[in-house]
Amino acid sequence: MRRRHNASPPKDTHPPMDSIQMLRQQIAGMHQFLEVAIGDCAADVVAKRLPGARINSIGAIYAHTIFGEDGLLNGLIRGATPVYYAEGWAQKIGLDMPQGGLEPDWNPSMDLGLFRQYAAAVYRSVDTFLAGASEADLAREVNPGFMPPMPVGAFIANVLVWHAATHQGEISALKGVQGLDGLVNPH
Repeated sequence: MRRRHNASPPKDTHPPMDSIQMLRQQIAGMHQFLEVAIGDCAADVVAKRLPGARINSIGAIYAHTIFGEDGLLNGLIRGATPVYYAEGWAQKIGLDMPQGGLEPDWNPSMDLGLFRQYAAAVYRSVDTFLAGASEADLAREVNPGFMPPMPVGAFIANVLVWHAATHQGEISALKGVQGLDGLVNPH
């Protein structure tokens, strides 16, 4: 009888990913999808409210997503002034930064190119925070007030990324019903 050789599984050649690397990649990927979704939108597409629809315009959804990430990460988690005010974007853009949820009738008039520059500044602030965060920083509990308290890392993964993904899907669907490609692969 021949003896079987039990080979060990091949060793993984990639070092294990820590939670900070994973969060950085996850949120950077979501930012990339959001920017691809909004990137080819003309001003009329961004501002259009669909007749009889109970959803905001693409511009309102995008602005809400970016304002939300700035306020939640920089205001709530970091305890700092949001990038919108700290870096002078409020004066450049000229919108009031909403506090809280997306109001059904909100349809801000915006310069999308300028607003995307602000979004890039928010994205940099998120990555800078994560690049300098420790596991203890991610384990610290945060209380957003609109849901139960949770660790910062879980909040970023389960709220910030989910929030952007949900609204990116809305933007893509709204583009599709306006005759545009809704979701273009960013790769």
